[in-house]
Amino acid sequence: MKIGAMNNPMHDLLKEIKWIGENKFDFVDLTLEPPGALAKDVDIDGIRDLVEKYNLDLIGHTAYYLPIASPFPSFFDTALMELRICFEVFQRLDVQKVNLHPDEIIGGIFGKEKVIENNIKAIKRIAREAVNYGLKLIIENSLRYFNSVEDLSNLFSEVKDIGFHLDVGHANLNTEKNKTEEFLAKFHSKLEHVHFSDNKGGTADLHLPLGAGLVPWDRIIKSLKKYNYDDTITLEVFSREKRYLLLSRDKLIEMWKKD
Repeated sequence: MKIGAMNNPMHDLLKEIKWIGENKFDFVDLTLEPPGALAKDVDIDGIRDLVEKYNLDLIGHTAYYLPIASPFPSFFDTALMELRICFEVFQRLDVQKVNLHPDEIIGGIFGKEKVIENNIKAIKRIAREAVNYGLKLIIENSLRYFNSVEDLSNLFSEVKDIGFHLDVGHANLNTEKNKTEEFLAKFHSKLEHVHFSDNKGGTADLHLPLGAGLVPWDRIIKSLKKYNYDDTITLEVFSREKRYLLLSRDKLIEMWKKD
């Protein structure tokens, strides 16, 4: 298992990577978002120097709010342009995988069927673009429309050359029980990356430290081990006090060793 942390895009990117390296994480979940990490403005040489200094791996992460499923073609074109800039940065940094969030924004206007249709159409094009940059696109289960086996199955059946990015916190939202075990049973062969954060169910994606919410971590870890997953896990814990991120890492290591 490799444990990573995400840079906070509100802060200076190089300082974020330095902190992650100094605290001996295995990799950076490198999210390219404004204001602190706008792709066109990042210092690629500076990132590379820090990655080499601290022996860090990188996984690509893109903004969750890109309007890839918008009914306005110009909005998709703009989102794709921004993704190409991100992909170029990732390519120059020898990143192998990059995540993409389905776009759920139009759901309140056009309904589920249109959300699914527009996202599948967009992801097909974006996956082809990713390949041109030597990247594998991995799709993160989202909060509502792509947070069921049925919806993800529709996507994966239509777009063959993408992987699955499991967000355990998202799998705990808008549902009576966490869906991680259900997702792994169906998609373990496509699993490429995992995010851990806690929440209290319902609709709020709180990104709490592990153990501060209601996610059943003992079952989650047993399920990952059942399918022999031993790869990258990002602790997507968002707190002004970063020691909660370090405490979550300690808890993850403890739970992983125990089960």
